[in-house]
Amino acid sequence: MGKLNIPPLRVNEADGSPDVSGVTRLVVSNGTLTDDGSGQVTLATGAGQHTIRENGTDQTARAGLNFVDASAGAGLITDDAGNAETEVNLNLYLLADGARALTGDLDMGGNDVLNVRNYYPDPGGRLTLTSATPVLVVDAADQTTLYYALYKHDLVPLYDGTNWDVFRFTELSIAMAASANWAANSNFDCYIYNDGGTLRLVTGAAWTSDTARNESLTRLNGRWTNNASMTGRYAAASTVTVGANQGLYVGTIRTTAAAGTTTWEVGGVAANGNPGLLYVWNAYNRVGVSVSVRDNTNTWTYQSATVRAKNNSTTNRVTYLYGLNEDDVHAEHINQGLSSTSTELLIGGIGVDVTNANNAVIFLNELSTTVAAGVFAHTSYYVGYPGLGLHFLSAVEHCTGVVAAVTVRGDAGSANIQTGFWFSGTF
Repeated sequence: MGKLNIPPLRVNEADGSPDVSGVTRLVVSNGTLTDDGSGQVTLATGAGQHTIRENGTDQTARAGLNFVDASAGAGLITDDAGNAETEVNLNLYLLADGARALTGDLDMGGNDVLNVRNYYPDPGGRLTLTSATPVLVVDAADQTTLYYALYKHDLVPLYDGTNWDVFRFTELSIAMAASANWAANSNFDCYIYNDGGTLRLVTGAAWTSDTARNESLTRLNGRWTNNASMTGRYAAASTVTVGANQGLYVGTIRTTAAAGTTTWEVGGVAANGNPGLLYVWNAYNRVGVSVSVRDNTNTWTYQSATVRAKNNSTTNRVTYLYGLNEDDVHAEHINQGLSSTSTELLIGGIGVDVTNANNAVIFLNELSTTVAAGVFAHTSYYVGYPGLGLHFLSAVEHCTGVVAAVTVRGDAGSANIQTGFWFSGTF
């Protein structure tokens, strides 16, 4: 029997460390040996282990990763079955300012939705006089219930004295019930307040005048809040103390001649004019509002250079309320008249908070000299910032002389004529 020629077994580690040249026995505790059929056996160990580092420091090695988010539950970050791959399943990841943690109801359920401290949207509702109707396009006259209705969304940011939190709201309301606590002919600021977990729509104290607040506002992180602690009223006999900055200002209302009653009237046509009364103003989500006031009295006469209200009527006007002096208003007055002489014209204008002056910034007379009677039309325009609080714009008129009376036309008894006054603003 001949001598067997057995080649020596060579053992090496791929990168040369550690030195295994003197190894005489291999022990495989976790892995598999594979023979390629050509004299080479490959040792394959199990899947690689995860190394977890926290703030730059290696943590205890482990094969599986099972992350659990205390707020949102298990499964946001998971390990695959082979322990070789980590899957991250996050739809939203928010970081608060500095080292502050994100807290609150991350599943968007409940009342306290985000509580993210630094991110908060504008409030999503509007003050209105009709439930579930955030934008009024028709009259809502002489109402005793005020609503804060959902409009763009159902979130509202509120300050708790330290941080801003975001809350989900359903429609809020105040039943004023014609209560004397909302005095007649007065302005009241409106706020949303978190009363121990219950969101309330409240009003502050009556303004000291039509154009001056009783309780001042302050801008906190870009949003208007109550500057000092105040009493907020949310029912005829119910109040709550609202700490400084903890009431989010959402608008202002005006009561009518009846206590606890407010109104929204968009004008129209009537003898002596159908006035506009816009007594609800929103601090957020304002929309454009147009009002037309038309006097369908057939004709009337005037012969004086003294400026007066159109047709000597105080209802040929629009009265409106602005809680902040941030937006302008526009008005246009169109009238038509008949004069016995080309030198006697009626001037139609616009009075701002007055009926004895013409504050129009643009006005034009058109006199037809080809008509013996002297038929003429007059157009005037106003645009400006009358200011904070309650104001009115009135259609006014006066004559260029006193030679002869001018006949002014409302509609002249014709379906083809209707003079009037037009107003637009944002509320």
